[in-house]
Amino acid sequence: MGHIGTCPTCSIMISLPGFHRFRQWSVVTYMSMTPEIASGDAGEPGALPDEIRWRVHLLTENIWKSILLAAIIAGTCFGAWQWTNWPGMALLAFVVLVVSMAPYLFPIVYRVNSEGIEIWFLRIRTFRSWEEFRNFYPHTDGVHLSTFRKPSRLDAFRGSYIRFAPGNRDLVLRFLESHIERNGVSGNAGK
Repeated sequence: MGHIGTCPTCSIMISLPGFHRFRQWSVVTYMSMTPEIASGDAGEPGALPDEIRWRVHLLTENIWKSILLAAIIAGTCFGAWQWTNWPGMALLAFVVLVVSMAPYLFPIVYRVNSEGIEIWFLRIRTFRSWEEFRNFYPHTDGVHLSTFRKPSRLDAFRGSYIRFAPGNRDLVLRFLESHIERNGVSGNAGK
């Protein structure tokens, strides 16, 4: 784990494992948590930047939830081992629980720009262009991007959920409003 810098706004030391894979991204926009940092090259205050990048790692946000999760995983694995008297069942329980909790346990890196949204999770890159999305629904901790104009039960399978970093909710929502055509109101989609 290497020290790569300090956030000038909140004085957080930025030390990320595997950051060398994202070295082509600038540290200021990568860790941007406030509109002032993210819009450094946008010109005027309040203007939208060309690109926003942030990282969300839920495991590090709430230590008590993380300790409870570790205890549940360990207890379940121990219980599976004791119940079956076979260590392989404990390993199977561990793998199933880690895979099912992967979005909580491992970091997710988001990048939005004029072309679309790029999501990095477990070294897998997913890109979706703005033309695919027809609407979005903000929540307190994230925003759901939908491929349908109206709410649908298929949203969970066809849409994307983006989590906010601390302090970037308003900036991300403004960026989405300018790039996704919602209910006939056109942003900059397709430009």
